[in-house]
Amino acid sequence: MFRSSFCILSTCICLMVNGSLSNASDWPMWRYDASRSAASTEQLPSELTLQWTREFSPRKQAWDDTLNLDLMTYDRVFEPVVMNGRLFIGFNDRDKLTAYDVETGAELWSYFAAGPVRMPPVAWKDRIFFGSDDGYLYCLNAADGALVWKFRGGPGSRQILGNQRLISAWPLRGGPVVRDGKVYFSASIWPFMGTFIYSLDAETGSVEWVNDETGAQYIKQPHSAPSFAGIAPQGALVATADVLLVPGGRSVPAAFDRHTGKQLYFELNAGGKGSGGSFVAANEESWFVHTRLKGTREFSLKTGIKTAFMPNEPVLAGARIYSAGTANEQAMIQAHDSTSKELVWEVPADGRGDLILAGDTLYAAGLPVANDGGSVQTSITAVRLPTATEAAAVQSTLTAQGTVERLVAANGKLFAVTKEGSVLAFGAGAQQSAAVLKESVTALNPDAESIRSVDRMLQSGTAEGYALWLGAKNESLVAALATRSPFVELRIVDEDGERVDRLQRQFDAAGLSGRVTAQQTSLAELSLPPYLANMLFVGPELTPVLLGDGAPIRRIYESVRPYGGVMCLLAESKDILRVQEQVTALQLEQAEVEATDFGVVVRRVGSLPGAGIWNHQHGNVANTINSSDQRVKLPLGVLWFGGSSHDDILPRHGHGPPEQVVGGRLFIQGMSSLIARDVYTGRQLWKREFTNLGTEGVFFDETYKNLPLDLAYNQVHIPGANARGTNYVVTSDAVYILEGATCHVLDPATGQTTTEISLPQADADQPHEWGYIGVYEDVLLGGVGFANYRARYEADQDEAARLKEKRAGFGERSLDLAASMALVGFDRHTGKQLWKIDALHSFWHNGIVAGGGLIYLLDRNPTNVEAILRRRGKSNPDTYRLLAINARTGEKAWELPGQVFGTWLGYSEAHGLLLQAGAAASDRLSSESGQGMAVYRAKTGEVVWQKPDLKYSGPCVLHKDLIITNTNSNKESAGAFYIIDGSQKMVENSLTGKLQPWKITRAYGCNSIIASENLLTFRSGAAGFYDLLTEGGTGNFGGFKSGCTSNLVAADGVLSAPDYTRTCSCAYQNQTSLALVHMPEMDAWTVSNTLVLDPTAGRVRQLGVNLGAPGDRRDPHGLMWLEYPAVAGDAPNLGLEFQGDYALYQDHPTSKAGTALPWVVSSGVEKMTRLRLSLTAQPPKPEKPADASAIEVAAPTPPTESQLEPYRVRLHFGSPQRTISEERVFDVAVQGQAVIENVKVGGDAGPATIRTIDRVMLGDWLEIQFTEKTGHAVLSGIELQRLED
Repeated sequence: MFRSSFCILSTCICLMVNGSLSNASDWPMWRYDASRSAASTEQLPSELTLQWTREFSPRKQAWDDTLNLDLMTYDRVFEPVVMNGRLFIGFNDRDKLTAYDVETGAELWSYFAAGPVRMPPVAWKDRIFFGSDDGYLYCLNAADGALVWKFRGGPGSRQILGNQRLISAWPLRGGPVVRDGKVYFSASIWPFMGTFIYSLDAETGSVEWVNDETGAQYIKQPHSAPSFAGIAPQGALVATADVLLVPGGRSVPAAFDRHTGKQLYFELNAGGKGSGGSFVAANEESWFVHTRLKGTREFSLKTGIKTAFMPNEPVLAGARIYSAGTANEQAMIQAHDSTSKELVWEVPADGRGDLILAGDTLYAAGLPVANDGGSVQTSITAVRLPTATEAAAVQSTLTAQGTVERLVAANGKLFAVTKEGSVLAFGAGAQQSAAVLKESVTALNPDAESIRSVDRMLQSGTAEGYALWLGAKNESLVAALATRSPFVELRIVDEDGERVDRLQRQFDAAGLSGRVTAQQTSLAELSLPPYLANMLFVGPELTPVLLGDGAPIRRIYESVRPYGGVMCLLAESKDILRVQEQVTALQLEQAEVEATDFGVVVRRVGSLPGAGIWNHQHGNVANTINSSDQRVKLPLGVLWFGGSSHDDILPRHGHGPPEQVVGGRLFIQGMSSLIARDVYTGRQLWKREFTNLGTEGVFFDETYKNLPLDLAYNQVHIPGANARGTNYVVTSDAVYILEGATCHVLDPATGQTTTEISLPQADADQPHEWGYIGVYEDVLLGGVGFANYRARYEADQDEAARLKEKRAGFGERSLDLAASMALVGFDRHTGKQLWKIDALHSFWHNGIVAGGGLIYLLDRNPTNVEAILRRRGKSNPDTYRLLAINARTGEKAWELPGQVFGTWLGYSEAHGLLLQAGAAASDRLSSESGQGMAVYRAKTGEVVWQKPDLKYSGPCVLHKDLIITNTNSNKESAGAFYIIDGSQKMVENSLTGKLQPWKITRAYGCNSIIASENLLTFRSGAAGFYDLLTEGGTGNFGGFKSGCTSNLVAADGVLSAPDYTRTCSCAYQNQTSLALVHMPEMDAWTVSNTLVLDPTAGRVRQLGVNLGAPGDRRDPHGLMWLEYPAVAGDAPNLGLEFQGDYALYQDHPTSKAGTALPWVVSSGVEKMTRLRLSLTAQPPKPEKPADASAIEVAAPTPPTESQLEPYRVRLHFGSPQRTISEERVFDVAVQGQAVIENVKVGGDAGPATIRTIDRVMLGDWLEIQFTEKTGHAVLSGIELQRLED
């Protein structure tokens, strides 16, 4: 008995000290306090009746597919907080925070942001804090909603499209929490864009600390694959006494020292599959993170190590942990001892909707029950905690209409929030007719002339997708466009804050919020996404400004969508011709300029110059695996993300066909559908369902289960399209997709059928299916009948088993569908058959290519079929052939019998050469060849060169004059070979100057390397890349993984990454569709494992040392900068030693924007007195960098004068961001000689500086000494260049 009483007392004491609470009767934060305990001291009346109901529309979550919806629930329902008689609610669809009177439900005030408000607000003292996807943390006066201050979390004003809304590139989805007068929050959800975690003074908004170094950590991903990735905040932050927990999207949270911002731990995959999400709650010993549905798992707060305790979303109340679950299929409220986790008591009651503690009573919302009328209702049960004399027991039950998913106890009331969008208030008082408050609508009322003008404007372009209006002085015209808007989002931009606020309120009152939005921004600050707008309107007051000094119209024009997007420059009649002349003179890219009655229309026609396409399984009908897109280059940042579910996309392990990108559209296949999306926004354009696309058993099989929340392994690996090839091809004017023996020809703009083309059939009762499909010029290529080796060769049971490809679980139909028995050519416009050629054995699908007017074919059997035939004495590989036929007539151009060794053909248009090679890889057929390579003159079949003994992984990429071999997981490639003569590509080792073979490496990941002009992409743990411009090594776009299909396709000027991870439950932070574009200010760190420093090579020739950096990187001048101390990869050991009480630091490179090499001077080492660096290779490096302060440093033997060599030494100094306002002054000596006096950095001296010592004679060691004068010495980078006398 005493134990129960003590537990209640300890619970109350814990509640009073747990965080900074405004008032014991308030509910100031999500789940009550900074620890998210859901345990309040509020004692509600014993009898509660419904006082009022406020009805809104149901919430639409940010995310799309089933698993994401379960993992990231932060905006599934309203998440109100209560303080001083006011209830505060954020709206993710209306971009506002609104205060309501708790007694009546009446609206008191609203404050509008410029983006969705997805995270719960925080009330503190007389303030209310909330964050928005617009990137700002807002601090308002809680009484009247007046702005006190606001703070931008990201490094700039750049905007992107996120979850179908125009938002900041660094949205604030690390929800704020207040403790001890500090407000904590984080911005950005994409690690490779930079992650920014803050502590601000809650009164003033001044920065206490910022951690912006967590976005490019080289850490283990699922499958223990190291990658550049990091924290991707999504969810309400948690603040314990000393620890700040930052939820990590789909992963587990990261832990930071709450007082300093130093990261304590982040083990992305610590919970394994099934642990991770936006729900995080904690006490002083543990934290709990989401598993599935309402489940959580406990982790140690001190270590981050998981335990076996897995309660449903717990109420953390001192000595007790309360949760709602089931026992023997009966709903139960359970109490566990917070230390031992033993069950203390349980009461039959349903709390599976939500569970909170208010004073001595648990309030439990159960699962909904259907009413007779089709609606649902939820029971809310009050369970009194045990006392010294009485056991825990059900006290009372309420009924709430709707599905209750959140409970809040405050100010004498119990608030219930439903999934249907209602907020219900229960309080003391007699039962009476409760008020039902609904949102009223006040329509906009533009004048008739404005409506007529807008209608004419909308006719000038394609009025769909996204639109922008710049300059809102003519409010009637803006209102008319808002009323007529057919757009997903119409964004109004104006620099007048009062006007914008007025428009926001009008749009909200008219029920247009979310679809029509307004943003207060100056033209100079405006940084819109490129290629976004189908229509962009410029008000007449801004047209002359855009055409003025510096022609900012160029920057604005970048936001107009290619392929027909328009910019309408409104102007007075007298000015239209002048505006037309001015715009024409600017020669904007791909622009057609036309004068109209309302102004000048600038239409962006055609594709982006230099953009490529991807329209076959391997990029094109030549099998180059190369889009040749010239516009996509590093660094890259997000253009758009989200907005499309992967619930109908093929399962990842089925290796389905990659997306195809043509004409500004991205096409991707579903289970029985084809989907078209806008490549520049991700917007779904159309979806076409089919009866049977032949995907089952090919791109997925019986091991697939449609159970997205199940942790069981789902869908074994099968070769899929790696064997069968694609079953659809897209051109600029048609989509060709196969169903049985028919090719449906679709309009790419609408998905509607324009015609059908059927295969010729010898036997109508046993029709051949359409196998291979390709398009070459005006010829549609069709494979007539699959090879079906098992049936055709009447394989017995043992032989059939050998052909099932069940090695590693590979599907049994894969081999049968890897080839066709004949090939037919059609006029693709008329459907007329042009020719037909039969195979002697089978035309291998990966060995059918076209170019130079010819079709090239590999006619062979796979090796495992050949083995069966050999045992029967029927082997005849001498009749295998490589042949070429005329693409228009089918006539044979040449044939090479008996010279087939490969399983792959590729054609180089630039050189007129044909490659025969293998395509062996871990996720392809076992019969693929992995040895031998030959190149032929495509016109004649003449052998140019061959390497019969060369072993490598395939398939091979054709890139300019190179054949680039592939590489499997955790392997190094065989390199690249010049297609002209077969010689290996050699590169200069930037450390030694010696030549070595060019090779690439990758971490774990299925799928194959694919190419564009400047980039190789693949999976390497996370999404991976290799920069062909700098050849700097393997890097990552941290925060998501690419699919088992090669889906990182650079085409149409963007890098598309449609979500191809269906059935994956790994803890990657974000899994969604996205696209990336060139952003010069972003990170692009790599691992350069090929930079070997041979001990016999002597001293380095040139070297860049980037102190404190997260990885390696090559600068625009070709110098390779290596991270030291080395964390990523295996950098050569150069014996780096520091002396002094040194400390490494790292900031995000955007903090040094405008400097020569921002990514060099954004990290470094400070407080050191001396640094030593070897110019020759040293023995393997120790686990940690040597600390010269702790050991006796032996003086190196002085070299003789003849042993010295001249070097140029350039030193880079950058101030840490936390002290950038403070000036540091120090002297520098090299090799004991004073070389630089009064180095100044920080304060008035600026954030960074570079000093060069033109000639220094060095032996085997470089030694730099620092003499501090003001503040501490700091050094970011060292450049060494050996001089040639």
